[in-house]
Amino acid sequence: MKAVSLALAALIACSATAFAQREVAPTDFVQPGPKDIVIGGNELARDVSCTEGNSVYIEGQHNEVQIHGSCGKVRVQGNRNYVWVDKFTTVGIEGNDNTLFVSDVKTMYSSRGTNNRAEKAKH
Repeated sequence: MKAVSLALAALIACSATAFAQREVAPTDFVQPGPKDIVIGGNELARDVSCTEGNSVYIEGQHNEVQIHGSCGKVRVQGNRNYVWVDKFTTVGIEGNDNTLFVSDVKTMYSSRGTNNRAEKAKH
């Protein structure tokens, strides 16, 4: 049992380390363009799809957003947001206690704030 626990702990550590290497330096904020998707508000639940490489901007608190398709980038501003991304992109996170779930572990992210984290999606 102890050997299984140690092996599991090592596997989790390797996964976390590999994913942590996808963190990149934050970039300056760019205003959304006319084709970009903007989700602004609090306690919203949204399911959106990118087309033609548009970007997604999430602004607010306690939102749950699922993003599908190939996005130019994703920007999260606020606190305690939960964001799922299913294709490779770059995600900028600004705020506190936000969680990013990614399907493609090559997705890159940056974080300005405290307690923001990125994890491999389980679905």
